[in-house]
Amino acid sequence: MSMAGPHGSDPDTGMASGSDAGSAGSHLGPGDLAPDEERLLAALERDARGLREPSVEESLLQLRAAEDEGPLPGRGGPPDDGLTPRFSAPELGD
Repeated sequence: MSMAGPHGSDPDTGMASGSDAGSAGSHLGPGDLAPDEERLLAALERDARGLREPSVEESLLQLRAAEDEGPLPGRGGPPDDGLTPRFSAPELGD
């Protein structure tokens, strides 16, 4: 479905890919960051160099550990804390 406007182009949306520079399809360039942002980006990139992907074996161990923390299968209805209201028709006197 197209959202084309009167001039034939789609309006900018929040779901547009590559809209980090304010409009759809535009990207930040090297000079678009403030000096403190440049320093932060450089520090993040430097710290990320030492990261590695976990091996398949490590991933499987993590998956099994996470499965152990899941809820136990069981039977029963919805939880009841004793505060569930009961509605009934009023008793009318003669």
